[in-house]
Amino acid sequence: MRSLLWLIVLFIVAVVIVLTGTHYNGNVFIVVEQTQIRINLHLFVGLVILLVVLLYVLLRIVMGLVHLPGQWTRWRVNHQRHQVETALNHAGLAFFEGRFQFAEREAERVLGNKQGHNSRALALMIAAHSADQIDELAKRDRYLNEIAQLPEKQQLSRYLLLARSALAKHDNVGAKNALEAASKISPNLTQVAKLRLRYEWENGNPQGVLQQVDKLSRADALSESELQSYRHWAYQQLLTRAHDPSELKMSLKAIPADEREGDLCVDIVKKYLQLGMYAQALKYVKKYYPVSFNPDLLPLFSEANQYSSVKDQQKSIEIAEKWLQQRPQDPALQMLLGQLSYDQQLWGKAKSYLEASLQISNNNVARLLLAKVLEHSGQTAAAQQQREQVLATISNEDEF
Repeated sequence: MRSLLWLIVLFIVAVVIVLTGTHYNGNVFIVVEQTQIRINLHLFVGLVILLVVLLYVLLRIVMGLVHLPGQWTRWRVNHQRHQVETALNHAGLAFFEGRFQFAEREAERVLGNKQGHNSRALALMIAAHSADQIDELAKRDRYLNEIAQLPEKQQLSRYLLLARSALAKHDNVGAKNALEAASKISPNLTQVAKLRLRYEWENGNPQGVLQQVDKLSRADALSESELQSYRHWAYQQLLTRAHDPSELKMSLKAIPADEREGDLCVDIVKKYLQLGMYAQALKYVKKYYPVSFNPDLLPLFSEANQYSSVKDQQKSIEIAEKWLQQRPQDPALQMLLGQLSYDQQLWGKAKSYLEASLQISNNNVARLLLAKVLEHSGQTAAAQQQREQVLATISNEDEF
């Protein structure tokens, strides 16, 4: 726009000069001491214009030569900045593409460029992570030492790399120190939480695992299967580390009700039996078996029932019979009733339940128990026949 205005002004001036020259013809006299020169006015105006143009061109040439060093410097700086930008882009793309050797080389070009100071932190991080991926530990440590000279807020990536490397080497002290330093810079960063989760898991700390899992679940940083897997492991560890009734009570408080009623139900009953808490084990099975009908609870119920009084054992048979009314074709329940009846020396009752169980599903444990019942009932031949069937079943399985 500015050039257009100048062009219009010059055009107007030229028109004015031409019109004026057309109506006015004269001479211009130049007197130098005793010499007088007469020049036509039109020629004089043309010479003046030509002189002005020549002076302008000459001035531009001189100014160009004067500013040439500065222009060369600016061009060189811009060229170096372009090289930095190009190398940094190549390094970043190569890193995410998995070409770590090329990424490290391009990042090194940025570090060696005088105009790369503004991108130095990023280039160092790319170079350090790339060197770590290709096991160039000497180079990685050199880059990390340079990153250590940067302001603390720019060292988060360094601490994450140190933590990841320490976890790979099972260096718990190094991993802990790096994670604590990273947490101070960015306590809510998802990547820090993931590394801390791995640290707590590898060190077998269920409380720490649950804390990090809750944080990651709020950030939607773990899949549902991962959440369930970590939580299930942590709850199992809480149960395993309970060495007395009070510790078990505290562990159960930390486990949600749906977990206690679900997959952990069997583990909880086993822990009760391990600690000799037989009454609590019976109570737990009586409460939660009708909810889940988990067959793995029934053998534990039978084991705990052996430590009860005769009266309580009889009540257990009555409870199991009520369960059987709800699931009349359940071979595991019928086998349980056969075991409970055997413990009470109710041979006829035990025989009928065990035979009913075997009619639905062949089970060597139930068959051996039936052999014991028949032995106590004086049916030695029938008992031997049951044992031979078990041996035949085992032989057939060995052939396969």
